[in-house]
Amino acid sequence: MTSAAVEARSDRWLRAIVYGLLAEVATIFTIIAIVMTYRYVIDRGVSDADYAAFAARVGAVVGIAGGTLYTFLFARLLMRRLSARQASHGVVVAIAAIALSISGSLAGHHGLPTGYVLASALKIAAGVLAAFTATAPGRATKKEVSQSYQP
Repeated sequence: MTSAAVEARSDRWLRAIVYGLLAEVATIFTIIAIVMTYRYVIDRGVSDADYAAFAARVGAVVGIAGGTLYTFLFARLLMRRLSARQASHGVVVAIAAIALSISGSLAGHHGLPTGYVLASALKIAAGVLAAFTATAPGRATKKEVSQSYQP
């Protein structure tokens, strides 16, 4: 195996890690955007206690749903660049997102809320689902489509 082939292989794994981190960052930005919109646009006169309660609810709901969605989207984006081991790469995307999520939780909450277990399981499922939808039987690749199109 040439050094270029080894470098290309490791680049795909590094890309999977980066996509996983991006999925979690996108989730965090979505939560911040929703909370800030609520506080400064929708309900400006809310008390600090009500604002904190709203932020906690948004974090719980959007953290789980958004984290799953973004993990799927970023893993699916990665699948377009792969020809093999899609499921493994999807799991790596999910694990990277989970690692950042848990790190942030431990730093911010000084613990791990129970919702993180569900969120983590859903992220892994999303990564695997992205791989399976990318390799669905009967789905033509770009190369197959371009070869079948003869003007």
